[in-house]
Amino acid sequence: MNQKERAKKDIEKLDRIIQKFKEMKLGEKYSTVLEYAENYAKDARHFYEEGNYFTAFGAANYAYGFIDAVLVIEGKKDELLSP
Repeated sequence: MNQKERAKKDIEKLDRIIQKFKEMKLGEKYSTVLEYAENYAKDARHFYEEGNYFTAFGAANYAYGFIDAVLVIEGKKDELLSP
């Protein structure tokens, strides 16, 4: 998988994860974390559109790190991974 494909895949995954995070109502309790994640997702899409796939990949994964930390704290990581 090349950088472009990898970045696109990770951005799409991040968008799904953010949506699930909201559905789990964690965005209400952790609004700042959600805001950071959404901002990094926006940055990832921006870098992707510019052709800077490496940075897009990094921004997407940084956003996921914020969400992942909350899921671990809340003991809900398995819920996010379920279909």
